[in-house]
Amino acid sequence: MKVEIIIKLIREIMLKFNCFYKKILLAAASVLVFGSFSNGTFAQSKKTVLNRDSFSRIQLSFSIGYSRPLLEAYGEKVTINSTQDVIFIDGKRMIISENFATKAGYGVQTFMKYSFLKKGQVKGLLNIGYNSLIGTYPGPSDYNIGVRIQSFSVGLGTEINPIGHNSSVYPSVFGLLRLNFMGGESFHKAGLDFFKVVPRYGYSAGLSMNFKLKQTIDLSAGYSYSYDNVWNKEPAEETIADAHVIPLRDKKSTTNGLNSNRRIAYWSLYLGMNFFFK
Repeated sequence: MKVEIIIKLIREIMLKFNCFYKKILLAAASVLVFGSFSNGTFAQSKKTVLNRDSFSRIQLSFSIGYSRPLLEAYGEKVTINSTQDVIFIDGKRMIISENFATKAGYGVQTFMKYSFLKKGQVKGLLNIGYNSLIGTYPGPSDYNIGVRIQSFSVGLGTEINPIGHNSSVYPSVFGLLRLNFMGGESFHKAGLDFFKVVPRYGYSAGLSMNFKLKQTIDLSAGYSYSYDNVWNKEPAEETIADAHVIPLRDKKSTTNGLNSNRRIAYWSLYLGMNFFFK
């Protein structure tokens, strides 16, 4: 009898132990499953929170904008001697006029950028661009008369992004020193007088707001100020054999007919795209 009681007691103890052991195993399995799920979810969320720190440090940007001439680039009074097809600005031929009589314009710019810091706070710039300033006026016939000043530019500079380029919206400021190949023409039906293309040195500076469309593309909108012939102005008193080609005189002298230097400056409003590479 005592043996049966002892055997029964041992069975009850084993059953209770098995139940307790099963509960421990179930709890441990639950912890492992939850831990694995949490780690997977965290890793997945970590992967989805991408930024540009690991992207290529080289970016490309393109923009197009509206320009408004300033200083001696701007003017309004243009007439034509229709018998000789000669344009006059404020009563003077374009070669010695007080200004260039342009009223509006447009520009196209391309930038290659190199990020010195992985978050993009400081970038080096290589710029290639084109800008055209135009003044168009009613002519004596069905054709307009006018003046066009053009510059093809190559520049080096720096862009500063105070908060980097990972935010959904971030500001930028930039400055460039540029070599400008400048020319232009007066026109009526076709070109009349053509400025000889000459090199001038200048600068451009501006600011923009950038809006992240996706990890590899931004939309940008901004403002810039450009002064294309700060340095290397010339009195240009040479004689050119071609009767339709005239020198670009932008520095006054006592003998070249200019009363003051002719500065070519303008502000621009532009829209652009920034492209990042993984």
